[in-house]
Amino acid sequence: MKTAWIAGCWMAAGLASGYQAPAVNAPAQPKGMIEGVVVNLATGAPLRKATVRLVGLGTSSGRGRGDESDQGGMPNMVNKETDEAGHFAVTGLEAGRYQLSVERQGFLRQNYGARRYGAAGTPLPLARDQEVKGLVFKLAPQSVIAGKVVDEDGEPMAGVQVRALRMAYRSGKKQWAQAGAGSTSDIGEYRIPNLTPGRYLVSALPRRTARNMPLTPSSEPLPATPETIYASTYYPNGLDTGTAAPVDVAPAAEVRGIDIKMLRTSAFRIRGKVAGAAAGGRGQVTVMLTPREDATAGRGMNMNLAMARPADGLFEIRGVAPGSYVLHAQLGNGPQQMVGVQPVEVGAQHVDGVVLTLAGGSEVAGAVKVADAASPVDLPNLSVNLRPAGMAIGGPPRSKVDGERKFVLKNVLPLRYTVSVSGVPESCYVQSIRYGGQEVPDAGIDMTGPAALEITLSARAAEVDAAVVDQDGKPVAGAIVALLAGDGSATRANSADENGAATFKGLKPGEYRLFAWEDIEPGAYQDPEFVKPFETRAQTVKLDPAARKAVQVKAISAEETAGKPSGQ
Repeated sequence: MKTAWIAGCWMAAGLASGYQAPAVNAPAQPKGMIEGVVVNLATGAPLRKATVRLVGLGTSSGRGRGDESDQGGMPNMVNKETDEAGHFAVTGLEAGRYQLSVERQGFLRQNYGARRYGAAGTPLPLARDQEVKGLVFKLAPQSVIAGKVVDEDGEPMAGVQVRALRMAYRSGKKQWAQAGAGSTSDIGEYRIPNLTPGRYLVSALPRRTARNMPLTPSSEPLPATPETIYASTYYPNGLDTGTAAPVDVAPAAEVRGIDIKMLRTSAFRIRGKVAGAAAGGRGQVTVMLTPREDATAGRGMNMNLAMARPADGLFEIRGVAPGSYVLHAQLGNGPQQMVGVQPVEVGAQHVDGVVLTLAGGSEVAGAVKVADAASPVDLPNLSVNLRPAGMAIGGPPRSKVDGERKFVLKNVLPLRYTVSVSGVPESCYVQSIRYGGQEVPDAGIDMTGPAALEITLSARAAEVDAAVVDQDGKPVAGAIVALLAGDGSATRANSADENGAATFKGLKPGEYRLFAWEDIEPGAYQDPEFVKPFETRAQTVKLDPAARKAVQVKAISAEETAGKPSGQ
């Protein structure tokens, strides 16, 4: 007791005399900084209120602290707004690699290190307490296409959807794809903003009206002659891409006067019946008609809808132009979902008597095994995913693999599915996928029953470390590096980092061709016709199981890609 009293006195005396306990040394705050300006590419004028976004990619503590560090730390992202002089500065940054992007209303987004609009760019490395100054972002004003849509008498048409289409690669094929859209006003005028420079086709499509979506089918006989509707019309007045006039859009340009005169076309009706619904009905059956090319791409931009009559399942869809379609009926969602699918060809007459038979889903159980493993392989994030081949219906079934390496896919509808596995460790690759004992091809397989899905991984994956250089042997940052399987079964691509390096892991053993392009359209490497002129520029890579190879590859320059490929 006396000892405690003496200690208390000493503490009191210390406080009275101003004594302070030694301070604990706090960790030094990082002093890294990234600073620069944002200007208008067209005029050179500074841009205020531009948003500069900084994302940390593996800083020393896993986060970029930024100016808000005095608020107890911040997420791995910083947003800064430029001042009146277009200036920005992000301070208090830890050592690491950062992605920078800048955007402002009315301008095209720009990523640091990117060679084209919308490209990913390259990371910016920052050493400890380093200050990177003098960065200049030149934002290009957006391009615009504007015009008017009129009917055959020259009267303005309101509520018409207008799309700007640009050539792009989808699944290895070059085709026209939507790049922007707008809608006509009450006086028929439209404006499509935020376009990048390039060549476009412009099409107008009237919005679907109530007459195209009747709740009950007509009891009258089908008309003897076709009806007429406004068709999807391409500028200036064509019915398909072959008759369309391209519109060339320059940087920061507003192209006006792209006026479209709508055309009419013959239209037909599709009548049929939905069978297989439960007696008394569990809800409304929706019937959807989608152009086959849209259904295959999963876009469904030109879909017609109808509702089947509950009493007898009859339906009718009107205003259908000649073409190839996919017709499918859907009842409910989630585990109780039922679907029926039928291809339909519409030619020179109405279509009657189509039967869509509803069928429900089933459970598909499966298991994963790992071959060639010298030690146990952990699979904490492994998932199995199904995707309907040739159409987009509901939510694709997916399941996480449990600790016993088993999974159950629920509500698997009787459709053709492709199978993918995500979360595969970098040391493994998917060796085989079998459904009901049959190998699942890349095009998918019909899953009409509860057969087992067996997935085998191999723990002897190979790896390729690519170094991309130019003709002078200097690293090419941001190059697109593609690894193409010799048998054409797989294609993978990465962007080279700031050092010209790109790594491919989890590779199946075999022979590959390695390409590097300084600048190409996204997805172009998947097109055999695009790749063919550059075959002599590929590096052949042969990978044994568990092999790791370092390969240097020379980048194909942007000038060669633009029309002067090697060997031609």
